[in-house]
Amino acid sequence: MTIRKILLAQLFVLSLLLLSCSSSIAPPHEARDIKIIGKESYQDLVSEYERYSYQLDALDQGVPPIILKALPDNLAEINSSREKKAIFFKAMLPMILLANDEIRYERGQLLDISSSLNSAHTLTDAQQHTLEKLAKRYKLAAKPLSTEQIVRKLLLRIDTIPADLVLAQSANESAWGTSRFTRLANNLFGQWTFVRGQGIVPENRPVGETYEVRKFATVYESVRSYLLNLNTHPAYRQLRELRAGKRSTGNNPDGVLLAEGLLRYSTRGEDYVRELQAMIRSNKLGRFTDAKLRVSS
Repeated sequence: MTIRKILLAQLFVLSLLLLSCSSSIAPPHEARDIKIIGKESYQDLVSEYERYSYQLDALDQGVPPIILKALPDNLAEINSSREKKAIFFKAMLPMILLANDEIRYERGQLLDISSSLNSAHTLTDAQQHTLEKLAKRYKLAAKPLSTEQIVRKLLLRIDTIPADLVLAQSANESAWGTSRFTRLANNLFGQWTFVRGQGIVPENRPVGETYEVRKFATVYESVRSYLLNLNTHPAYRQLRELRAGKRSTGNNPDGVLLAEGLLRYSTRGEDYVRELQAMIRSNKLGRFTDAKLRVSS
C-alpha cells in the first residue's frame, strides 16, 4: 500500500471519528490501523503502550496511531517527574502526528491546485470546490481575492506545526495533563468559546464576560482545534510568517523558532515564549520533530 493510500485511509477514519466523537467504539474495518481508546488510569495506559512496544527512545518503527478519548484522571498521582513527562509525551505524540497528517494532506491538495493554476491557468470544478472548502475551513474571506491570491494566502495557513512546539505548549497549558479544564473538558490549550453552553465557565471569570472554556469530545479534537487556531487566528500571523520563511529556504521549521510567534498567546508575552523554548530544550523535544506514524500496529 502506498503512503498516499495509507494517509487517505487514516484520514477517512479520522473523519468518521470527528463526525461521531461521542461513540465509544472505533469504527469497524476502517479503524483497524487507528486505535481509539479510553484508559481511566495511567497504569492502564502504560500497559497499553507496552502492548504496542511503544517507547520514546525507540521510534524507528514509528509511533502507533492511538487516539485517547481523555487523559487518565490520576496523572497527578505520579511522583516521578520523569515518568509523568514520558507518559504525557507518549499520550500526545500520536495525536499530534495524526492531526499534522491531516493538515499535510490538505496542503497537498492545495499544492496540486497551485500547480494546475501555474500550468493550465484554470481549475476543474472539483478543484474549485476543494479550494472553496479549504478557504472556509481556514477562515479566509475569498472575496474580493483572485484565485491565485486565495491559494497564496492559504499556503501560509495550511501547514503543519512542529511536534516539539505542540508537546511543550500542551504540557505548559494543561499542567502536564492535570488541569481542571483538561480533566473536565479535554481542553489542553485553554481555548475559549463564546457559544453559551458549549464549555465550562471559569471560576474567576470577570463579571460581564461571556466566554467559556471550550469542551472537546476527545483529546484529539482538542489538538486538532488548537492547530487550526494557530493556522488561522490573526494573533499568530507572525508564527505563520516565520514558518513560511523557513520553508522558503528549503528547511523544516522547528518549535524554538515558531514559539517566537506566540507572544500574544499569553498575557505573559515574552516570558511565556522563553518558557516554551526552555521546555523544548530541557526535554529535548526536538527529537520528535521527524517522528512518523507506524504504518500498521
